[in-house]
Amino acid sequence: MKSISKVLAATLILANLSLVTLAQDKKQEQPKKAKTEKKMKMKDHVCTQACHDSGKHVYAHGEKGHVCTDACKKG
Repeated sequence: MKSISKVLAATLILANLSLVTLAQDKKQEQPKKAKTEKKMKMKDHVCTQACHDSGKHVYAHGEKGHVCTDACKKG
């Protein structure tokens, strides 16, 4: 009876070690990029007259720093 329990214990230990090894080998999924980055390449911001008039940067659609709004998504 002791030898059977030793064999069973050894088998369980080996099974656990193999499962731990498999869990560590799994690759983690890469975070998904925003849809705008996939559709278009973002270009650097170039100041316009609107920037100078408002005193703040006014980012156009497709420029780095631009955040799309509902008005942007309609067009």
